[in-house]
Order: sequence, then structure tokens, then C-alpha cells
Amino acid sequence: MGKLIKDITIVGGGTAGWMTAAYLNYFLQFGIGRRDGVRIKLIEAPDVPTIGVGEATVPTLRQTLKLLEIDENEFVARTEATFKVGIRFDNWNVDENGKPFNFLHPFGGGLQVHGRNPAASLLAYGGGCGALGPNPTLPEIIGHTTQLLEQRKGPRFIDGKPFAGPEHYAYHLDAGKFAAFLSEVSVARGVEHLRDKVIGVTRNQRGHIASLQLERTGDHPVELVIDCTGFQSLLLGKELEEPFISYSDYLLNDRAIPIQIAHPAKPDFYPATISTARKAGWTWRIPLQGRIGTGYAFSSAFASEQNALDEYLEILADEETITEPRVLPMRVGRMRRSWVGNCVAIGLSSGFLEPLESTAIQFIETSCRHLLQLFPTSDFEEAAIRKFNRLVTEQYEEVRDFVGLHFSLSNREDTEYWKAVRHDAKRSDQLEENLAVWQHHLPDINDHGPARVFSFWSVISLLIGKRIYTQSHASGTDMMPPEAWDHFLQEWSLLKKAAVSKLPDQGELLASMCEAAEIGGTAKRPPKRRSFALGGDQLTMPTNVLLPNR
Repeated sequence: MGKLIKDITIVGGGTAGWMTAAYLNYFLQFGIGRRDGVRIKLIEAPDVPTIGVGEATVPTLRQTLKLLEIDENEFVARTEATFKVGIRFDNWNVDENGKPFNFLHPFGGGLQVHGRNPAASLLAYGGGCGALGPNPTLPEIIGHTTQLLEQRKGPRFIDGKPFAGPEHYAYHLDAGKFAAFLSEVSVARGVEHLRDKVIGVTRNQRGHIASLQLERTGDHPVELVIDCTGFQSLLLGKELEEPFISYSDYLLNDRAIPIQIAHPAKPDFYPATISTARKAGWTWRIPLQGRIGTGYAFSSAFASEQNALDEYLEILADEETITEPRVLPMRVGRMRRSWVGNCVAIGLSSGFLEPLESTAIQFIETSCRHLLQLFPTSDFEEAAIRKFNRLVTEQYEEVRDFVGLHFSLSNREDTEYWKAVRHDAKRSDQLEENLAVWQHHLPDINDHGPARVFSFWSVISLLIGKRIYTQSHASGTDMMPPEAWDHFLQEWSLLKKAAVSKLPDQGELLASMCEAAEIGGTAKRPPKRRSFALGGDQLTMPTNVLLPNR
């Protein structure tokens, strides 16, 4: 049995580096895995700009912040965060007349009616008694997302408990400010921060990294080293020469143009990310407190960088831009293994999928959790390393397939790009098997493959939102009698009106939280020395939470 590892070195800052530092430091210093004398050092090159992994998140971040005892008011104030209850997709599909429409991927879900999936009855009966209108959508049936969006409501109460509310939510945030906030908290809790540049490594007889060669301070011995150097993958990719597996046959977009724009005179804190299909890709719109984050993800095989830039600047012609546009290459795929020897890659150094479903930060969260669950001794047990790599690989493949569904189930044929993503982009065997079932039956918990990120509710929302089903494809066993469906709609309509009416305007909620925030308070307060269970699916998208039967 090897010795306990007491020395952890993280190379690289940004969101990946500082979230890893905050997560590991908290649980090894104060949580169930606490060990005296553990030392965590983060080495950050002073002259390397960081690439924010994204400004939109999924609800797992809320759980992580709560676990790390980070004050939600301060988080919202320090990162210019706004609340997000889902993603709206505009123009991804067209109706029978060729007219584009939009649909939602809500974070809420899991509602059962007398033990049955209401999606089946929605397809069979539609609006029924009309209590929710003539043509209610699935998000209106399973949660409050549509109403929150229409009324610009926040998902929690002003005086409510932190990280709690009647609707699942995530955040839009400034990734740079989030990394700086995590840095402050981590250093206050004992993480060492060294500004230096790694210029080489030495290896031991096992092939592990024995030490880092630093530009200013020389040789730095390591036990466990974590690569958070972004697309460079300085340690895992460059020094250990781990191969990269491209997903470019599955996901065709390989460029992004981020541009920050100003709010209009009256800011619109729309509580969802807006993704709009364009000629050769899609654009995003993310409202923060002080500005709006936008960008264009596209395929260079179907639009030159200049043509894509011209198209996007024309779209933004009436907006006030804050930053100069820049074209960023996107290397879509993953490293063959994210953990090799004593080196673990987390964040962009491990892999990258285009940010359509805002999963970049969640990849960091789950990698940290898996590392803690499988934390090695000095023997670096191979079985645990294989399990870690399997879990990471399965997550990349699951998200790749779910993102791919957005493209391959589009029915647009107006450009060569949309024809290609629909007909030519590769699908995994697992996805093809599921699609064969979903032609005739709604997705359910027993579908082939893991659902660690997106439950079957997310898939149902996507399929019904895209109007894939023109009639009920359920066998009938999940449908309820028409009169029971009408009774449910009447009850649900009253419940929704009561619940949404009590929620505050999002702008008012944000202003209240920022006013109540104690800047620097999280760093000042010592964490409570308590235990946490790291098992289970606590970092899974909470769309499979079952609400009480009605």
C-alpha cells in the first residue's frame, strides 16, 4: 500500500485551475477526506492569457458553490452573474410551411402525473381543456420555465434560502471574474499561489513527472500534478505525449467569434441563454449584469473566417460592441486518457466540446469529484486510473451525442452547412440505437448508455421541442384518460400561477443580492469542518427529480 499523497501541484489558472484548487483544497482540508498536512500549490504563468471556458453554466454549479460554502450573494455580485433557467433555441428547425420556430431546453423536469409521463398525454391530447392555452409546450407542463422567461422572473425568492427556489436554475457569469473570485477564496483557505512558468519537466523511472522546471524558481518536485493549461495541454499532451481524439466528424464547428456588447438603455435580464441558428453555425446571447456576452460558433469548412465575421457584425449592426472581435480555433474532442501516471488533466487540457449546452464548467466539477473519489496513494493504482478515464470518456461521449442531436435532428436545408450537419455528421452506434427506439417510444430512464449529465427528460424536451413527433409514439401505457388529463391541467395551471406570481423580477432579485453581498466575506469565513457524501449523482443535471404525483 502506497503512502498518502500530501503534495498536489496544479499548473495553470483560469476557471479550471482555480475551481480545481478550491474543490480539492476544501474537501481535503475540511471535508470527509480531510488529511492534515496536505499542501496544494497552483503555478500560474504570469504572461499567458486565460481562455474563459464559457459564461453560461448548468445547475450543477449551484450545488458545487453550496458544497464549497461560497456565499451566493457574494458570488452573484463578484461575477456579475444573472440567473438562467434553461436554453432557448431559435431557428434550429422549421415548420411544415418552412417558417422557423423556437423551443426550450428547460432545467426543470421529472413531473409525473399518477405515475405517468405527462409528455405522452401531451402528444395525444394537446391542450385538452385549454387551462394552459390551446397549444401548451412541454416546458409549460413540467415546470415554470416559460412563465419565468416571459415575465423576466428570478427562480428564487429575495428572502429565501441561498441556492434554493421553486425552479432549478444555473447562472450566466463573467468567467474571468469567477476565476479571480475562486483564486481569492482558495488562497485565503490555504492554497499556495506561485507566479512562474513551466519550461520543462523531469521524469522518474516509472515515467511519471518527478519535477517541473520553472523559469524563475528552478526545480519544483511534484507528487500529484494536475494539468489545467488549457488547449496547450502542456503536461499531458506535450510532455507525456498523450494522443488527442478528434470529434470533428461528429461536431463540425471549429471556430468561435466572441464579442461583448452593451445592454440597451433598459437592460433585459432574460433568464435563459439564447442560441440562434445561422448560415454556418449558431450564435449565443448571454446577459450579465453589466454587459451581454455573445458569439458565433461556426464551421470553417462552410464559411471563411472573414465571411463569418462579416455575417455576425451585420447581425450586431444595431448593438454597441465593447470588445474587438477575434476568431478562436476550437479543437473539438478529448485526450485519449485524461489521467496518465501521476498527471491528471482537467478542463480544456482534457478536452473540449462546443458550448451549445454550457457544459464546460460541469466537466471541471465532475473531474474534481471523480478525482476525489478515486484519490490515489503514491502507488497510483492502475485500476482507479482506468475507472477515472472511463468515467471522463463516457461523459464526453454522452455530451457529444446530446449536442449532436441538436444538429442532426434539424430539418433545415437552406445552406450546405445545415445539409451537412443533418446528413453527413457522424453518429455513434449508441445514439443510432437510441434513435431507432425513440422513433416509436419516448425516451426513458432505461435508454442505452449512461445519463450522467442529461437525463431522459432533457432528451424528451429536445425531441418534442423540435416537433419530431407528429403524433403520439407512445404505446398508450403511459397515457392517462382524457378526463384525468384535463383535471391535471386545471390543477397545474392554478399551481403555476400561484408559484410564479410570488417570484421577483430578476433585476430586482439581482439588485437585492448585490446589495446584501459582503465583498470578501467568503474568504474571511473559515469553512465548517463537516463531512459530505461524494457519491451518487449530485452533479447530474437535475432534470430527473420526481415531483409529487398530482
